[in-house]
Amino acid sequence: MVSLKSGAELELTVVLTVVSGKRAVRENLEALTPQIDFESAEIIVPFDKWSLDVGSLSSDFPKVHFHLIEDLGLASSYDISAHEHRLYDRRRAVGLQLSRGQIVAMIEDNARPARDWVRQILASHEQPYEVIGGAVENGIERPLNRALYYCDFGRYGRPFQSGEVSYASDVNLAYKREALMAIQSVWHGAYHETTVHWTLQSLGKKIFLDNRPVVYQMRTSLMFRQALIERVAWGRVFAETRAGRLSTLRRFLFAAGSLLLPGPMSARVYKHMKRQGQPNGTIFSTLPVVFVLLIGWSVGELLGYVNGEPAAVRRGNK
Repeated sequence: MVSLKSGAELELTVVLTVVSGKRAVRENLEALTPQIDFESAEIIVPFDKWSLDVGSLSSDFPKVHFHLIEDLGLASSYDISAHEHRLYDRRRAVGLQLSRGQIVAMIEDNARPARDWVRQILASHEQPYEVIGGAVENGIERPLNRALYYCDFGRYGRPFQSGEVSYASDVNLAYKREALMAIQSVWHGAYHETTVHWTLQSLGKKIFLDNRPVVYQMRTSLMFRQALIERVAWGRVFAETRAGRLSTLRRFLFAAGSLLLPGPMSARVYKHMKRQGQPNGTIFSTLPVVFVLLIGWSVGELLGYVNGEPAAVRRGNK
């Protein structure tokens, strides 16, 4: 349980991002709420018109703050590419705005926290790092789930040595409040993990990956078509976000290079699977699915670099 000395401010905020919906949120909260002392910590679940049924869970979890987002900004329009991902970005941003904890942690509904997740998040922040990510494990053993897990989170799978890194995942991540709020202008409208971390790194902040806080990816109803569409959309969002920092020439060079990504990225997945001690049968049943999903990602990156940052996003950032 989380505890605080009398008179202190909230020690922890957990922002739970709605991705899969009501069932996943319920299962996540069933794992998360027993770990929380609501006198010293809070859980915030931002939802919107696209996920209204999530709000009905408030009667089952009365101590959790379910917040209806009325101003969705750019995410209110399907005219913007990768609309669904922009909804997640907006939900995270609103949750961060509402947070009151000295440690601000983020998790998503598909990422089931281990039983000691809250305790380990707080323990990890006894270290001086402002940004600390945790381990992400695959929770469903079938080829499609494994493939999607390794495409997204292979680098965060245990075993690994805790230490300074270049990347940490927003499905298992916590900030010291002071550092996060110092760059509020970067994420106020929509939270982009890469942009936030690049900004913090430019200010001399370090990202630390700690193997103690653990979450498990639990996408029980995942279908192949859905996974492939996601890969295209997420690759496009990544490239569009990055394109804002590149010259036109570099954008088109990155676009051309994106076509070569499936090979080396599949090799990286193979290394992560070997590092985790996966048997050869599991590896070779998973890699063909990985390769197809990574083709989708590379197509998304190509589209993102060619198109650049969407006009609607540029207007919204002014």
